Amino acid sequence: MKLDNLVGPINGILEDWPDRPQTYRHNPADLRELLTMETVDELIDSGCIANRNVVLLRDGGVVEAFEYSSDGSMPRKGSIRAHLDQGGSISLRELHTLYPALAHLKDEIQGQTGCRTHVNAYLTPGNQQGLRYHYDPYVTLIVQLHGRKTWHLHPPMVASPTEEHDNYRLRGWTDEERRFLATTPPRDVVLEPGDVFWLPRGWVHSVETAGDVPSLHLTFALKERTQAWLIEHITGIIVEHAHADLDARQTIPPVDLLGDSTKVMRWARQYLIGAVMAVNSEATIESARTKARTT
Repeated sequence: MKLDNLVGPINGILEDWPDRPQTYRHNPADLRELLTMETVDELIDSGCIANRNVVLLRDGGVVEAFEYSSDGSMPRKGSIRAHLDQGGSISLRELHTLYPALAHLKDEIQGQTGCRTHVNAYLTPGNQQGLRYHYDPYVTLIVQLHGRKTWHLHPPMVASPTEEHDNYRLRGWTDEERRFLATTPPRDVVLEPGDVFWLPRGWVHSVETAGDVPSLHLTFALKERTQAWLIEHITGIIVEHAHADLDARQTIPPVDLLGDSTKVMRWARQYLIGAVMAVNSEATIESARTKARTT
């Protein structure tokens, strides 16, 4: 399976990267090879899921690991099933490291788009909330596999957010952001089994099960490459070359660094300008392509 099987002809997306939420509808049977409720139940009840591959969610937030794990590496036997029976949700993390079909699709998506990709699954009991309002600094491609789920959406409050903007999870919403959420009617999207939903980065969302049937969906996180990422790649090459350049390795006298630094700053600026001009554009962009597809 490739990204085309989820969102249709890939050329349209590669040429015109969607910046609005959109839904692609499929026969649910066509997606069963990715993951099923039976497989998830087996993973949960087998006792072979490590802490690194599971996060428990309750009341829209994350449950501390000590509540369900004694040794820090594995959940206590039966604790995940008990959590679900009590109305909690679970997130199975990095499923592409456990399940070959998802590993293959993850690699195909990254090869087709250049986006660093990982795969999680979310299982939420009927009539329960998953995560509270939040936003992600990447495209989220949701594949609804079982049950129905309602996504409450608001447009981005931060334009084109990157991982550096993720600190809002620690600081919480500002008064202005809370006011925006409270006064802006959400756009609700209900996903049925077989639906694939493209959610651009930055869109604020909260999620809850629609009905009394448990909901299972996959999320493919497509971490887009930005101009800042390309700049970082180019400067990384320049820094690597600087460490191999004897002139650039010369000691800066403390008086020139801590006192009047005009001379050393002029040297560094001229060095950078020359290094940028000397960058082999063709070789550099090819190395960026390789990095985007593989790391």
